[in-house]
Amino acid sequence: MAIYHLNANVISRARGQSIVAAAAYRAGARLRDERYGTVHNYVGKRVVAHSEIMAPPGTPPWAHDREALWNRVEAAELRKDSQLARIIEIGLPVELSHAESLLLVREYVAAMFVAQGMIADFAIRRDKPANPQVHILLTLRAVTAHGFGPKQRLWNAKANLLAWRSMWADRANEHLARAGHAVRIDHRTLEAQQIELTPARRMGLGRAPAAGLPRHLIERIDAQRRIAGDNGAAILQDPTVALRALTHQSPTFTRADLERFLRSRTDGDAQWAAAVRTVMESPDLVPAPSGADRFTSRDMLDAAKSLEHRVVAMAGRRGYAITAHNQAAGASRLPSDDGLKRTFDYLVGDGAAKAVLLADANRSVLNGTMQWAWHADGLHVLTLNPRTLVGDDGWPPAPAPSTQQSGLTKTSVLIVDDADLIPLKPLERVVAAADRSRAKVVLVAVAARVRAMGGDSPLFSVLRKIGMEAT
Repeated sequence: MAIYHLNANVISRARGQSIVAAAAYRAGARLRDERYGTVHNYVGKRVVAHSEIMAPPGTPPWAHDREALWNRVEAAELRKDSQLARIIEIGLPVELSHAESLLLVREYVAAMFVAQGMIADFAIRRDKPANPQVHILLTLRAVTAHGFGPKQRLWNAKANLLAWRSMWADRANEHLARAGHAVRIDHRTLEAQQIELTPARRMGLGRAPAAGLPRHLIERIDAQRRIAGDNGAAILQDPTVALRALTHQSPTFTRADLERFLRSRTDGDAQWAAAVRTVMESPDLVPAPSGADRFTSRDMLDAAKSLEHRVVAMAGRRGYAITAHNQAAGASRLPSDDGLKRTFDYLVGDGAAKAVLLADANRSVLNGTMQWAWHADGLHVLTLNPRTLVGDDGWPPAPAPSTQQSGLTKTSVLIVDDADLIPLKPLERVVAAADRSRAKVVLVAVAARVRAMGGDSPLFSVLRKIGMEAT
């Protein structure tokens, strides 16, 4: 399954590094280093599936020439300990094709780095099929028509790194859904995800034999084996620990997925085999409704049933329609599109739960009109999307919040945008909070993504029961 990995570092002369050498190595290119009078040639020595430079509009042509760009970066730095560039290394979802990954990387780089004024030189590596990566080199100075200006210290803010980490998870999950995959990645710590396992230490060596290695690497390997053994023991004692971690990534999984998951969380073949057997024999492991030799947890089935029962009951609840006057006034604000007007009438009509599939292009105009109509009717409108689910366990927090904690009342309307990107359990808690508060909840999903995901979408059964697709 897809994993979350994003690591950021700075390339610096203080460490004896050359940015021209770093660029040549990552792009698998041959570049002349003007500062040191050497040539760095990695053509044929690096397996690079794609390399590309992206720069802000109006950037001089030399910024798109890898050799010229990074030699100018070197020339702009006069100190012997200068920081030269930032390097971001990101693990790509294995479920995405090369074309799908390239589109994801371009969108992410454009939004997070180029839009801030950085020049980004990225390279995608696929030499290890189970571990595709993108390496992104970023400039540290503002670019001008004549060269580089001052360093942008704001780009070093910790808040930027946190935003880059969070946004990679958001963008990757959106592209996974668009490609029909229910797999999700999470940038938060295991503790924040409420997964009762100890994080593995980054080794760079796998489980290589310790003979001949420096002492500090031997100690790391020993520490990693202890962590794996402790995790394996925790899973043997309570197999639901593994089930919660697996279903946090994907609502269903195969036996092969389980075996791969346990391989890095157990110490040795004996403990691994015992853990596989224990989880497979657990009463909390159940066949997935989709079949095809896939499994899920009893907990996930219960959440799916709860979500479906709640929305059906809420949809039949009366007293949630706006006045005819405000409904007509709202409809008049929409473009001359009968499909949009029917969708609007459905959403603002009676019933405490609504679910709708929209084309991406129609969401903003329909959301704006809905909010206008509900405000005109004296209702309090709240909006939620996957990016606001950033607490320790999402919104609302677990255990279920009181009405005061959730901010919902019987005069509230909660719009859940991009609802198809919210995992099943957090989505069930959102609907439960609205149900207890007697508020109205509107689940808005993107039609193309839900169609691609089919039965793997947490909204699939809900949409079949009460949903509407805008035409």
